[in-house]
Amino acid sequence: MQASPALKAGALILLFLAVCICGCTQSSTGGDDTGDAIDQQIQALSSGDKDTELAAITLLTQVGEPAVQPIIDSFTTGDNKTRIYGAFILQEIGTPSIPPLVAALDSDDTDTRSICGTTLVGMGAPAVPSLLDALERGDSDTQKVKEVIVRIGEPAVPALQAAALSPNPTFAAEADALIKSIYITVKYREGLENTTATAAN
Repeated sequence: MQASPALKAGALILLFLAVCICGCTQSSTGGDDTGDAIDQQIQALSSGDKDTELAAITLLTQVGEPAVQPIIDSFTTGDNKTRIYGAFILQEIGTPSIPPLVAALDSDDTDTRSICGTTLVGMGAPAVPSLLDALERGDSDTQKVKEVIVRIGEPAVPALQAAALSPNPTFAAEADALIKSIYITVKYREGLENTTATAAN
C-alpha cells in the first residue's frame, strides 16, 4: 500500500520543521530535537500501519547520513521489521552508510553484526574499500570483515587485486587469500548448481 501524497508531504514538512527548529536552537539543546525526530521515525517503522511505515522509510532515506547511526543502533533493540526496513534504508542512503556499518561489524551484539554484514553484502563493490581499510588497520572484527568480502564475491576482486600489491606483506597476503576464497566459493556454488540440475533431470 502506498502512502498518499498528502500524508507523505505532511510527514516531510513535520520532519523539516523539526530539523529547522533544531538548527536554530542547537547551541542550547545539542541537537536533541533532530535525534528525537529520527528516533520517532525509526519507531514508526514497526507501527503496523503501512502508510506510516512507508512514510518513515521515505523520511529516513531523505534525511540521509544523520539517520545512519541511529538506525544501526536500533538493530540491538528493534524488532525484525525495524531491522529489515533499517537495512533497506541504509542501502538506499548508500555511501555514507558504509563506514558506520563496517565499524558495527565489531559490535558486541550478534544481531547487529549479522544485519550490518548482510547490508554490506547487499551494497556490493562500493563497500569493499572500507572493508579493506578496516582489514588493514585491524580496527574491526577482521574475521567478520573477511566473511563479508567473500560473500560479496567476484565484485570484490578488482579491489582485492589492487590490495594484493600492497607494500604491507601481511595485508597483501590476506587480500590474495580472499581472492582465492572467493573463487573457491564460486566453483563450489557452480558445482552444487550442476549437481542439483542433474538430479532434477
